[in-house]
Amino acid sequence: MTDIEEALALLAAPCTDERFFQRALKALALVTQCRWAAFGRPSENKGMAEVVAFCDIKHSIPGFEFNLKGSPCETIYQLRYPDTHILYPKDLQTLFPNFQLIKDLGANSYQAELILADDGSPIGHILVMDTESQADSIKSREFFRLLAQRIGVEYKRLLISRELALHRQMIAVSEQFMSFVDNDYRYHVVSKGYETIFDRPVQEFIGKTVEEIHGEEVFSQHLKPLLDRSLAGETINTQTWIHPPNQHSPMYLNVHHNPYYSESGNVHGVIVSAHNISEIHAAKVEIEHFANHDPLTGLSNRRALFEALQHKINAQKSGKLRLAVMYIDLDGFKLINDRFGHHQGDKVLIDVAARIKGCAGSDELISRIGGDEFVVLTSFAYGLPRSSYQAKLEALSEQFLIQLRMNIEINGEHIPVSASIGSYIADDNDNDLSAIICKADKEMYNSKKAKCSLSCTLNLN
Repeated sequence: MTDIEEALALLAAPCTDERFFQRALKALALVTQCRWAAFGRPSENKGMAEVVAFCDIKHSIPGFEFNLKGSPCETIYQLRYPDTHILYPKDLQTLFPNFQLIKDLGANSYQAELILADDGSPIGHILVMDTESQADSIKSREFFRLLAQRIGVEYKRLLISRELALHRQMIAVSEQFMSFVDNDYRYHVVSKGYETIFDRPVQEFIGKTVEEIHGEEVFSQHLKPLLDRSLAGETINTQTWIHPPNQHSPMYLNVHHNPYYSESGNVHGVIVSAHNISEIHAAKVEIEHFANHDPLTGLSNRRALFEALQHKINAQKSGKLRLAVMYIDLDGFKLINDRFGHHQGDKVLIDVAARIKGCAGSDELISRIGGDEFVVLTSFAYGLPRSSYQAKLEALSEQFLIQLRMNIEINGEHIPVSASIGSYIADDNDNDLSAIICKADKEMYNSKKAKCSLSCTLNLN
């Protein structure tokens, strides 16, 4: 296994905790052939930096803080987008004579990449150091850039997870919303928490029905079915939205319904307890979004693509639809990256994603699976002749080709960009998800090859 293959294998495992950063740093050290790698960020203490994770190939070292002033890390935070990479190939101790960590390690070279948030502000940086000199390499720079993007996403996800844990602790000690409702859906006991939700004294709830407090629609559609199940003896834990009249926005509640038995063994009413988990629910939705979407374009990522692909394969086997896959690859995109930098390339990708979304229908799922490669999942009614599917797919492909035929102006220069598309109509016996994508990819490659051959022929003539 080559260094780059081992690095990619290290990153392939999903991020479940902070051990991801150690895997990422080891991958970075392997690709750059450096002994030390680290992930750092500005500390809450002014003028200081915090090393979140530090790795020296075989060993992990706990995080620590250090003074940014006089360090090479100070320089990386002075960069401005689109410059996000820095390299000191040698003589590191001479360039930064007052930075003790370099002396302690015996480091002689330093390379780093800035990690940016969506608004362009720095989240942190990744770096490698070594006792030997480092050479500038396109491979290492590209890996730095990709890894910086991935670490940025995973670190934000980690922070949200920490916030979730904090919210859980707060909920454990917060005041509950508790009440006792009898068989006639009438409140008998109400806790102080209800005063907070409805801005009404507790006494105004006693004797009133649930419908009188929440309104007929909320009661009949949401609350009554749960109360009826609990009155029948069922213990229920559920989550639901409520929108009290005095609240500016809805609240998402985690609600327990517990039947209350009388001495005779009959259900006498329901004990209802609830927690407001609106912020936790919003954070969970955000985490799920990060896990399933490309951070640059907002399109579905590879994980979401394969999940949707499996659902459509299952639906096809049930005779509900006929699946088709389209593989889109840009022509001329590499020229933009090479001549004008990745920041201009990113702008093009965002524009391309918007064009594909604008051309696709509501039933199509669009995914960016890497670089300038996009996959579109579409489906048709089941049981039609294959020629009918092919005609529909060719018409849709032509729409995409027209939409993606662009002439982009960068620094006064017009750069033509177009797309090559390959498509594949799935058979009933198709089960291998990767193979389905590969067949569409192969058709795209053939299309691109034919286009290049035609272009060369025209140029010769």
